Amino acid sequence: MDLKVIENIVLDILKDDALSLESIKTKTEFGESILEIIVDGDDLSSDHLGNVNTKIAEVLTDDLLDPSYYIEVSSPGAERPLKTKEAVLGAVGKYVFAKTNKEEAEGYLLAFDGTTLVVQINLKGRLKKLNMAYSDLLEIRLAIKF
Repeated sequence: MDLKVIENIVLDILKDDALSLESIKTKTEFGESILEIIVDGDDLSSDHLGNVNTKIAEVLTDDLLDPSYYIEVSSPGAERPLKTKEAVLGAVGKYVFAKTNKEEAEGYLLAFDGTTLVVQINLKGRLKKLNMAYSDLLEIRLAIKF
């Protein structure tokens, strides 16, 4: 099974459905072999992802994907990590969690210029802007505000 060939086929399908590929890998859960395809886009409803799963299953013949594998198409989740500068830029205006060696913050990402993030945090009812260097980040992800 050649994951690069499968990835190219999946990319063509995702393009038609306005989705981007986050990752593709094989894994084993509860003794079952799974081709895990993580996608992102504006429409991540279960109906849409189910339709995409069906399209992929119809194209991946037995000579491309071992028939013992299940196909799993899912989103990266509500608290997905922001792995690239482009992903961080796309999160401007959203609620995030960011952590460096010196501090961590949860708040709205107001701006990102490629080197510095501006996160608006709430300290005891007062809004404060916190500047964090992108190079200092240990972690940044979308967060859910309660």
